Amino acid sequence: MAEKKMNVVDLVELQSIENAISAGNSEMEAAKNSRELTQAEKVLESTGTELEELEKSYHDLESRKKKLEDTLDMQTARIKADEKKLFSGTIRDSKEMRNYQEEIEALKRNNSKLEDEILEIMEQQDEDDPKIKETRAKAEREEALLHRIKGEIEEKLEVIGNHIEGLNKRREDVQSRIPEEYLSEYRRLKPKKGGIAVSVLKDNFCSVCNMEISSKDAEKIIDFDEVYRCPLCGRILIIFREEIDKIIKELG
Repeated sequence: MAEKKMNVVDLVELQSIENAISAGNSEMEAAKNSRELTQAEKVLESTGTELEELEKSYHDLESRKKKLEDTLDMQTARIKADEKKLFSGTIRDSKEMRNYQEEIEALKRNNSKLEDEILEIMEQQDEDDPKIKETRAKAEREEALLHRIKGEIEEKLEVIGNHIEGLNKRREDVQSRIPEEYLSEYRRLKPKKGGIAVSVLKDNFCSVCNMEISSKDAEKIIDFDEVYRCPLCGRILIIFREEIDKIIKELG
C-alpha cells in the first residue's frame, strides 16, 4: 500500500459501522419474518376459515328453513281454501268431495313433516349459534393480538431504521476522511474476505483469523499510524490501541 499517513482507526470504525448496518438489516428482516407474527397470522386465518364455514352452514340452514316455511304457508293456505270449498255446500259429487278430503289430509301430513324439519333446523341453529359466537369472539381476540404484534414490529422497524440512517450518515463522514487508495483497497478486500476487510493486531494475534504471526513479521509491524497487511489472512492490519475497543464496544 502507498505510504500515506492517516488516522488508521478510521478503517476500523468504517468496518464496525458497516458491521452494525449489516446487523441492523438482519434484525429488520428477522422482525418482518417474526415467528410470532407468522403464527398469529396462521391462527387467525384458521379461525377465520372456521367462522366462515360455521356462518355458511348457519346461512344454508336459514335459507332451507325459509323455503320450508314458504312451502308450509302455501300448503296451509291451500288447505284453508280446500276446506272452505269443501264446507261451502257447493260440492254435490261424492267423488269430488272425497278427492278434496284426501288432498286436505295429504297436505296436512306433508305440513306435519315440514314442521318437523323446520323444528330440526331450529334445534341445529340453536346448537350452532353459541359456536359461532364463541368462534367470532376468538377471531376478534386473535385479530387484536395480530394488530398488537404488527404494531410492535412497526415500532421496532422504525427504531432500527432510524439507527441505520444514523449509521449511514456516520459512514459517509468516516469514508470522507479515508484516502481513496485505502478506501478502494478496503472495498476490494471486503467481499473476498467474508465481509471483514480490516483486522487488528493485538499480542501478535490477528483479531480475525485468530492466528499468531511470526516474530519476524511482528518486528516489521511497529508503527501505530501505519496500515499493514496480515501475513496470514491477507486483511488490512493495524496495531491495537484502546481507542479501537471503545469504537467496537460502541458499535458492537
